[in-house]
Amino acid sequence: MVIETTDDLREQAAIGKEILRERPEVYSREVTDEIYSIIRSYGVPDSFTAEDIFFISLYNYWRYGFVTKEVFYFDLLHKKHEEKETYISNMNKLNYTRHLNKREKEYLMADKYETYQILKDHYGRELIRVSPRTGGSQGNDLSGTGNGLPEASSIEGCDQFRDFFGRHSEFVVKPVGLATSIGVRKCSVTDYGNDPDTALRILLRETEEIQSHYRWARGRGIIVEEVIRQGEALAGLHPASVNSVRITTVRADDSIHFFYPVIRIGKGGNFLCSRSSGSIVAGINSETGIVETDGFTDQKEYYICHPDTGIRIKGFRVPKWDEVCRLAVEAAMRFEDLGYIGWDFAYTEDEKWIIVEGNENGGFVGQIPYQRGLLKEFTDLIKWKSEKKYWWIGRYPEI
Repeated sequence: MVIETTDDLREQAAIGKEILRERPEVYSREVTDEIYSIIRSYGVPDSFTAEDIFFISLYNYWRYGFVTKEVFYFDLLHKKHEEKETYISNMNKLNYTRHLNKREKEYLMADKYETYQILKDHYGRELIRVSPRTGGSQGNDLSGTGNGLPEASSIEGCDQFRDFFGRHSEFVVKPVGLATSIGVRKCSVTDYGNDPDTALRILLRETEEIQSHYRWARGRGIIVEEVIRQGEALAGLHPASVNSVRITTVRADDSIHFFYPVIRIGKGGNFLCSRSSGSIVAGINSETGIVETDGFTDQKEYYICHPDTGIRIKGFRVPKWDEVCRLAVEAAMRFEDLGYIGWDFAYTEDEKWIIVEGNENGGFVGQIPYQRGLLKEFTDLIKWKSEKKYWWIGRYPEI
């Protein structure tokens, strides 16, 4: 099926309706409900219905690769075709990351524990991985109704967790295989009565419930991390969250380049600091380390000053910018087969930069605070542009 290019929103909705008819296997009840939930969270514009926006979002997804949130925070309802094509959409991004990264090596970044093993000297904290052991006991009780922890032989990392639990009063749990902060939470040993066996049983049970909705993450366990104690320079922006710097490294012309670094700042007392949790994003000048835009969120909120602390966002100077830039280059150089990595860095209480994590498919976050598409600048940098008519060619059968 050829997806007609049109700026008429009614025609876009009609095409979206036809796509739904042709792709029923893609749009399960769960997927459809999630799209409608996102639409309701942003609000339905006047003169439209939620169903109109649903079908328009399907059109923008299959024609350009924009996911539903991008329809709103890129204001696609008011953009014409020519302007849409200046953006790197969430799905078209994969054509570029797969051009720059060797697929067989992406596991080094997708598996956060693998990344940690390679760059442990730059993490500044302890990480462990706990997961069900393949082929372990079939009688394990993770429901919380049993009398104790499943047999240690059935849990990879069980002993390490007990040791870790005894040394850290607080820790962060991240489900393996998931992104956008899904299931990430900060925990205290007191939440589990200071009992590591109770904690491990509950954490694995909770994580299995979350991962069950994502087939690629099922049974992969959790990463448990020591809490980052951030330095005052960044903590002052919003003390409750670990505010971070995202530097996207791109390997081109045998050099490492930075592509539109940003600062991410939590708000509202939320511990999580990510776009998906409503954090504020602002652009950083890659030469000076000075924030050069106001703050924006995925929810289309705009801030000159932080809503909680009152600190002016534009003009904020990132501390020791040269140091974090050197760390980004050094980290990127260790992954010669990954030409595109989105690195998150935190500034610690002892005034050092450390790695939070790396992302082999990190988004082009700079398009939000700079309020424009960055496709041409990116393709000029890497000297390559995808020639696919549609992003999904080669991944889905022709409609």
